[in-house]
Amino acid sequence: MWLFSRVLLACCLVLLTHLSRPVQGANDPRLRLRASCDTACRGQKCGQVNREPRVVGGSPTLPHQYPWLASLFYRGKLYCAASLVSDTFLITAAHCIKRVTMSRVEIVLGHYNKTNLREASRASRKVGAWWAHPDFDRRSYNNDIGVIKLDTPVVMNKYISPVCLPNLSATETYAGKTGIVAGWGRLEENGEPAKVLREVRVPIMTNSECKTKKYKPHEITDTMMCAGYDTGKIDACQGDSGGPLLYSNGTNIQVIGIVSWGQGCAREKYPGVYTRISAYWDFINSHIYKEGCFCPSQ
Repeated sequence: MWLFSRVLLACCLVLLTHLSRPVQGANDPRLRLRASCDTACRGQKCGQVNREPRVVGGSPTLPHQYPWLASLFYRGKLYCAASLVSDTFLITAAHCIKRVTMSRVEIVLGHYNKTNLREASRASRKVGAWWAHPDFDRRSYNNDIGVIKLDTPVVMNKYISPVCLPNLSATETYAGKTGIVAGWGRLEENGEPAKVLREVRVPIMTNSECKTKKYKPHEITDTMMCAGYDTGKIDACQGDSGGPLLYSNGTNIQVIGIVSWGQGCAREKYPGVYTRISAYWDFINSHIYKEGCFCPSQ
C-alpha cells in the first residue's frame, strides 16, 4: 500500500508539471490574436519582397525589394543596419547600439537611395528604447544581438513591411543553403559605401567547416553561423553590420542571422560571421512580446 501511494503521488506530480507547462508557442507574439493588428498590417505579410524591376542607367535594379531593411545614422552618417520585425521593433547587432548615444541615432526605413532625402517612401524614426544582449562580449563578438524599439510605430505599406522571424521550434542549421545579405555597406574593404541598396548571395556552411578556415576554432561559437566563398570577393562589409542574413523558403523570407563580424571584407577563406537568430529567441521575445503588431507569414 505504501509503495502504491508513492507511485500514485509521483504520477500526479508529473501530470501537474505537464499541465502547468506553457504550450510551445503560447508566448509567440506572432500568434497573438489582436484585431488592431489587421488594421496595422494593412494586408501586408511578413517576408514578402517587391519584385517590380526598374532600369536605372542601363542596369536593372530592384528598388525596395527588401522593405524591412532599416539604416542607422549617427549624426547623419550611416554606420549600421537593422531589420524590421513588427510595426514597433527591429533587431540588429549589439555592437551597433552598445555604448552608442541613443538620442543621436536616426532610423530610416522605406528608402532605396540613401542619399535621396526626398524619396517619397522614406520614413524617419528616433529610438524609443533599445537593449543590447547583456552578455555581449566586444572582444569575441559573442551574443552580438540587440532589439530596438521605435519611438513611433511605422505605417505598413509596400515600401515598409516586416521580415519573418524563423519558427520557434526550428532546428534548421541552413548549412548548404544560400543566404542573402542586403545593405548599404562599403563596396570593398576601406572603399566607398553604396548609395543604393545592394545584395549578395552567399553559401551557408556548417560551423565545423567554418572552423577549418583561417579563423581560430574557438572564435566560432554555437550561437554564430558562417557564410561565404573560399575565394572571398563577395561578402558583407563595413556599414552592413546589424543587417540581416536572409533565407527564402519559397513562400516568404526569414531573417536567420545578423551581420556581426569578420576579418576584413571578402578576404580569402575568411567567411562572414553572423549571429544565429534561433539561439536568441528568449532574449528577443522578452522585449517584443508585450507590444507591437506582427504581420502573418501567409
